[in-house]
Amino acid sequence: MKSSVIAPFFIALMVSGCSGITVSQDYAKEADFSTLKTYQWKETLDVERGEQPELSPLVASRIRDAVERELQAKGIVYADEAPDFLIDYNLTVESKIHSSNVGTTIGVGTGGYGQVGGVVVSTAPDIRQYDEGTLYIDFHSTAANQLVWRGISSQVIDKHDAPERVTEQINLNVQKILEQFPPD
Repeated sequence: MKSSVIAPFFIALMVSGCSGITVSQDYAKEADFSTLKTYQWKETLDVERGEQPELSPLVASRIRDAVERELQAKGIVYADEAPDFLIDYNLTVESKIHSSNVGTTIGVGTGGYGQVGGVVVSTAPDIRQYDEGTLYIDFHSTAANQLVWRGISSQVIDKHDAPERVTEQINLNVQKILEQFPPD
């Protein structure tokens, strides 16, 4: 086996090991979540939010569709008037660097006619750059006009994924975030 065949396998293995979704939530302890049965979208200008350019109208639409689907499954519906809460969301993408003190590379080669093959093992620091997307979904009480619940998900992303893959990842992130709502 040649090292050019082994290297992509190990890279794919490393990247797939880092592709998990991490979720968390924070909420107002005094909030009565059983009263939150209807919602509207909180309309905020992108400029006011300091929104990142990664939240394109296409991505925003996918996020809204996923949130609406998950809330509907919980029996929470959109209200034209007098909603119980308002929903806001934001997506940020940060470039991060991962490093470890030692990385190991193994290469195997074969020789040509009349030559002998060999094995190479080397160690060196492993440094790689990746993008991490963080999705925030906020629920604001209309009665108290304050944030009562925030769900967050983070995941290693590829900014150049196909639209189908982006939709799949958004759906999965929103599902995992809203599995936490209402808090126990």
